[in-house]
Amino acid sequence: MAETTPVVRPAAAARPYARAAFEDAQDAQALPLWSELLQAAAAVAADPAMRHLLGPWNPQLRGEQKAELVAGLCRDVRGGLETPTVFVAFLRMLAEFHRLHQLPGIAVLFERLRAEAESVLHAELITATEVTAVQSDSISKALTARFKRSVELNCKTDASLIAGAVIRIGDRVIDGSARGRLDKLAMALSQ
Repeated sequence: MAETTPVVRPAAAARPYARAAFEDAQDAQALPLWSELLQAAAAVAADPAMRHLLGPWNPQLRGEQKAELVAGLCRDVRGGLETPTVFVAFLRMLAEFHRLHQLPGIAVLFERLRAEAESVLHAELITATEVTAVQSDSISKALTARFKRSVELNCKTDASLIAGAVIRIGDRVIDGSARGRLDKLAMALSQ
């Protein structure tokens, strides 16, 4: 069974920071770079030990020290590529307002804004077994026709679905799995 990544549900507090990052990146025509930087910073901030260290409840480090720590670890995650000064300033602003621990949510919201701006829909296809390239392409084309936008499909497997598939597009979920049908049947029988 393939490993599934936990779903990050961004807090409302992350929204203005994601919007600010997006606007800065868009103005600089650097959306792909900011995506990469935010993904690296989110990976750093998602680590349980780092969450504790970066959180507002930890007085051991000053905000600027926390921002520099994240910037340095981003450089390491990105294979030694230098972290741009403007992004370090963004991290400092997050640290000043005690929001570094919100980086995973900020990254998710940033990607949604980017996808919307680029007219790309990010969809996740979760199936009980691996899908072929032909199946993936067929589903992508069907979603593109339905939503009238280009679709980037990320395929994952989850054997607990038993059979069928679940498609997640933003907040929408299309559940065509046997597990989902069994759950609906159980709920209907219990009422």
